[in-house]
Amino acid sequence: MPDTLIISDLDGTLLDRDYSCVAAAPALDLIRERGIPLVLCSSKTRAEVEYHRRQLHNTHPFITENGAGIYIPHDYFRTPPDGEAVNGYMRIRLGMTIVEIRERFVHLRERLAAKVRGFADMTDDEVATLTSLPRNEAALAKQREYDEAFVFDGPPDEDFLQAIEKDGLHWTRGEFFHITGDHDKGRAAILLEALYRREYGPLCSIGLGDSLNDLPLLRAVDHAVLMRHEDGSYESRIDFPGLLKTQHPAARGWNDAVLHLLEKAPLHEATERKNAAASLAEIYDAALAAVDPYRALQEAVHLEDGRLRVAGAVYDLAAYERVVAVGAGKASARMALALEALLGERICAGLVIVKQGHTAPLQRIEQIEAAHPVPDAAGAAGAQRVLQLLRAADERTLLICLLSGGASALLVAPAANLTLQDKQQVTGLLLMAGASIGELNAVRKHLSAVKGGRLAQAAFPAQVLTLLLSDVIGDRLDVIASGPTAPDESTFADAWAVIEKYALQEIIPARVRDHLRRGMDGHEIETVKSGDPCLQRTHNVIIGGIGQALAAAETEARRLGFATEIVTAALQGEAATAAHRLAQEARAKLAGMRAGERHCLLYGGETTVTVRGSGKGGRNQELALAFALEIEGMAGISLLSAGTDGNDGPTDAAGALVNGKTVRLARRHGIEPVDYLEDNDSYTFFQRLDELSGSRCHLKTGPSGSNVMDIQIVLCTRGAI
Repeated sequence: MPDTLIISDLDGTLLDRDYSCVAAAPALDLIRERGIPLVLCSSKTRAEVEYHRRQLHNTHPFITENGAGIYIPHDYFRTPPDGEAVNGYMRIRLGMTIVEIRERFVHLRERLAAKVRGFADMTDDEVATLTSLPRNEAALAKQREYDEAFVFDGPPDEDFLQAIEKDGLHWTRGEFFHITGDHDKGRAAILLEALYRREYGPLCSIGLGDSLNDLPLLRAVDHAVLMRHEDGSYESRIDFPGLLKTQHPAARGWNDAVLHLLEKAPLHEATERKNAAASLAEIYDAALAAVDPYRALQEAVHLEDGRLRVAGAVYDLAAYERVVAVGAGKASARMALALEALLGERICAGLVIVKQGHTAPLQRIEQIEAAHPVPDAAGAAGAQRVLQLLRAADERTLLICLLSGGASALLVAPAANLTLQDKQQVTGLLLMAGASIGELNAVRKHLSAVKGGRLAQAAFPAQVLTLLLSDVIGDRLDVIASGPTAPDESTFADAWAVIEKYALQEIIPARVRDHLRRGMDGHEIETVKSGDPCLQRTHNVIIGGIGQALAAAETEARRLGFATEIVTAALQGEAATAAHRLAQEARAKLAGMRAGERHCLLYGGETTVTVRGSGKGGRNQELALAFALEIEGMAGISLLSAGTDGNDGPTDAAGALVNGKTVRLARRHGIEPVDYLEDNDSYTFFQRLDELSGSRCHLKTGPSGSNVMDIQIVLCTRGAI
């Protein structure tokens, strides 16, 4: 039973310039003796790779055309993988077909008058001359199924390369340029690794490559090897901690690196975290993709024969003189982008308020960047402009309202007798006290001119269609974005109860205190309640939420070979307390597992942090740090905790990844985790740990454009070192 897997590029890696691998014979003999699978992973075609497999007497799966196709010999695995039967293989296709690739390649070339040629444009002799291959092998190189190799007649045309990306395709570069679909060697390697682990249990992977197109592969494996070029250089764009660089090029360097790695004390010692980190990242990325606002809106809203169809409702656009789009939230820009793609010039006006850095390339709908989670003057000014658009609406107006998490802070319009500073101070106090999102919104709605149904009230008698990306537990319409177009069950008395719960009565601004008390006495108008006439012309539709994210994460985790369960979509409470619960459940799960088993536990929700220290952090980083302390020294457990918006608290991190070694690693570098946790300084902890140790605990993705609360992914592997 293999405990190691080797995935290798061919040209410039295993193969010398003359396509010989004689210098790698000692390592090749050793891996055959040990029964270690050697997976060839190349930009070459299936026909070319089969040729080299025969030369190497290799019977293992292989990967073609930069990760577009995985070919697995029939009956290779006891559990057959999902795929299609092709010439003695089960083929898993990740790439776009060559027919479509070529059509788009030719179209771009003609449109830009680019001086570029693909292999399909050349004769066998021309390819042979270009590649230094024998003519018969050059013919094999032209038998492409998923990507097109191409060259420029002169220096690379940057406009052409950029046009490839704008057209939704990708390009990469090895010995030649390649135009591809949405695939790469890394995705293929991870999928194939998962099949091996499902079959044999824990194993470590070695990846070897020399060019930029090998970077995804090298990032996907446990032990990455970068080959030296014949001129003594290395690919300068490939460099990351733990990367092994060979002293010799191609086959000789391959031989040295493989022998070195196989002769080391168990490779598994350095493998557990890398395996887990790659899987955690894959699962997290799948969750985000499922709740991309652009995709969510396009799947929920359809335009057919001039009629807008959403959730069973139909809006005949001919019945409206104007279509106006307004909105707020971290995801509202990408929602607006999808709406523009759907309705185009039918949108006559629009404005969305987004968190700073969460913009999109909008054409018809204006966007304003504002602060979050504490509101600022930009958000207040934007809210007033939204109200102006609403007040200009009438019964012949279709108002499409786009709301997502973050809108409560971004769409800020203080009640008549309050100031922005009043709302800023109250929001800050409640956040510092650890108030839940529901409690925070109960207060904000009663200090606002737009929340708690008041936006729908301001738009009446216009027809209002509100599309929401939910960031709250239970997907409650009155809580998402503080319910600007939904009835509100909370009262001034409920808002005051929150203030009393956190003992803020004497700390909040006097104007806020007086306003809430007047409201309880009936001297301020309550928020909109069920039955209000404005709600009869309002339709609220949730187009995405944590449920979709967790379902996608579950699917991806199972694809990677983990037995998976969604534990809850309603995780809440103090982050450190939640970490204790997750650690207990992980330990219990691990204790009941047999050797070789792999499990994934999924959680969604939104925890809180009661700030007692002076540090910098966010609820996900705090949860991860507390979890690391809970599982200190334990093998086989790892966690990713991150916000789906790409931001955790007032930081540039989405969250963090930890395992049983995290705490000990920190202490070896003079970092005491307990001190940082007590000071609510999780961001600084992970920042210092990564800087001093070269680890990658901090998860920094940048704004995702989405926001459906947080996700926690726990991986349990029995038998890990």
